[in-house]
Amino acid sequence: MLYLKKKYCGFIVICLLFFNCNNKEQQKSEIEVKVDFKSDSIATAIVKESYQFGLNSEARRKFLDSAIIKNPNMAYLYQQRAMPLYKENKDELGLPYLEKAAALNPVKWLDYMAFMKCIFSKNYKDAIVDFNKALELNGESYVMDHSYYFYLGLCYLQLNEFETAKVFFEKSIAQSVKEDGEEWIHFNDLMYLGIANYELNNYKEAIKIFDEALLLQPKFSDVKFYQAICLARIGEGDKAELKFKEAKEDFINDDIMYEDNSIYERYPYQVRKSWFGL
Repeated sequence: MLYLKKKYCGFIVICLLFFNCNNKEQQKSEIEVKVDFKSDSIATAIVKESYQFGLNSEARRKFLDSAIIKNPNMAYLYQQRAMPLYKENKDELGLPYLEKAAALNPVKWLDYMAFMKCIFSKNYKDAIVDFNKALELNGESYVMDHSYYFYLGLCYLQLNEFETAKVFFEKSIAQSVKEDGEEWIHFNDLMYLGIANYELNNYKEAIKIFDEALLLQPKFSDVKFYQAICLARIGEGDKAELKFKEAKEDFINDDIMYEDNSIYERYPYQVRKSWFGL
């Protein structure tokens, strides 16, 4: 089951160090990021009212546009204006709203913008920049059910920087163990760590990691698919064929990689129907 880490709201003072590249002298700048609980409540009420219209309807867009004109500093309104556009694959239209939300409240929305760039827009280099900024602001935190390290791993995986991806998936797993214990390791962390090793030709290590993922999700078709490939690569043809058949059966039974947003976007390395000849 997916887990959710919540960030605390309130008045947060964040000190950032800026480095002068010319004289190498450090300059300190104190940025005060404030969450106005009254304004936040108003924005929540406005968004709730907007759901009387269809999520992607013109009526809801006009409603939110009107609310933004009256309340131009409420970050949540911009995020809500952006989100349906991304779900319609209109990322270019949604990005300015996300950028505004992140500028108004970076503690809350910068990591969300990085997530959208990673999963929806596939702008991996930009997502890496934003996640690194979010790490500076929030520390080792979470967005959309996963650690920042998890998404950094996905970005580097998609940029074919497999060794770096492996490091970040290992960091994500270590963060879960440190904070909540081994029982909170996410099976998708393990799947992608296994895939990073597969891409690095570390087939035996990948098989071992895939086995760990299958202990958490015994009918995980995506994991079994990649494990079958690894078994074939080390000359275990019979085991590979059996594992592939299991993967196909699980896939047919809809035991697939699941994320909340996988109904909108295909996640990296997510197995396709055609790969099983279906």
